[in-house]
Amino acid sequence: MHTTGNLYKRTKHPSVRILVTGTRGKSSLVRLLYAGLSAAGLRVWARVTGVLPRSLSPDGIQVIRRDAPVSFQEMRWWLEQIPGDAEAIVMENSAVSPELQAAAGLWLNPSLIVWTTLRSDHEDAWGPGRLNAARALLRGIPKGVPVAAGQEVAPFRRELEARGCPVSLLAASPTASFQEENLSLAMSALKLVLKNTTTPANLDPEAGAYAMKALEPDIADFRILGNGNDLLAAAFSANDVESTAKLFRETAWTSQETMLLYHHRQDRPARLKGFLPWITSMPWRKIVFTRTSRPLLPFSLSPAVRLKWEDDIRSPDSFMAWRKGRGRIFACGNVAGWPLEYLMANGGA
Repeated sequence: MHTTGNLYKRTKHPSVRILVTGTRGKSSLVRLLYAGLSAAGLRVWARVTGVLPRSLSPDGIQVIRRDAPVSFQEMRWWLEQIPGDAEAIVMENSAVSPELQAAAGLWLNPSLIVWTTLRSDHEDAWGPGRLNAARALLRGIPKGVPVAAGQEVAPFRRELEARGCPVSLLAASPTASFQEENLSLAMSALKLVLKNTTTPANLDPEAGAYAMKALEPDIADFRILGNGNDLLAAAFSANDVESTAKLFRETAWTSQETMLLYHHRQDRPARLKGFLPWITSMPWRKIVFTRTSRPLLPFSLSPAVRLKWEDDIRSPDSFMAWRKGRGRIFACGNVAGWPLEYLMANGGA
């Protein structure tokens, strides 16, 4: 993508500039804030990457078509497209490399950071565990910018405050689902933004809150599909083990009655390596692996682990045919490839 100049040489500087970071839930949080701020009365531009990159604006939703491999520079390119009458910008930080985390903050100059979750992720780039994830993500938090965050960020509150970042932490709720936690964080961020925004003068916080609560699930958001006992728990977009395990607990299913399906991306070998201990620790009815292409695994499997690849599953149609009569299936790992095509083509059937 061609990128020239600087956003703030070409457009007005909107007073609301929100940067969303974290290990999971960023795209959902961006969608929630876009819905809430728009309904409250602001002209909002937002960008999600997630499973389907999109630009959200007062003119509607537009899929970002890429003619080259994804790059962190896409954030800058997108910012340069925003017109001068924008009143709010919400952008997901899509950089992965620790060295590139700060780019989004430099380009957006955020007025608020929303930090969704802190879990082990991108282990090939960040290293294993929450501490390494925190070290990477903290590099993307500009000094002096307020931070709204979930409870997982609490251990790093002092470090953030030492940087001059006021921190608003979401109250702990052990029984809340991931969707409920994300909505609560979005509501908290909306209140912070509208409290400090006076233009235009007729903002409607209640309309914003209602719009967020009424927002329909996104394409790959977790949900249980099917009828009778032929059920599919679609957890493909939960990119880390902790989130995936929590979603499985939310089903209230037992592993003995459930088939575990893990979909593998060849360019995400570290994720498979991270998932295998959890997968093999549970007495699943059956374990099945699917893949986007034949993987080269840059790590050794223990003698107790055998990957059974279902190479007949290559498309939404082949998955639908395979799925019939197989009972409860918990599907996780990666959404790229046939899972995303299936969710888009079948509308959750």
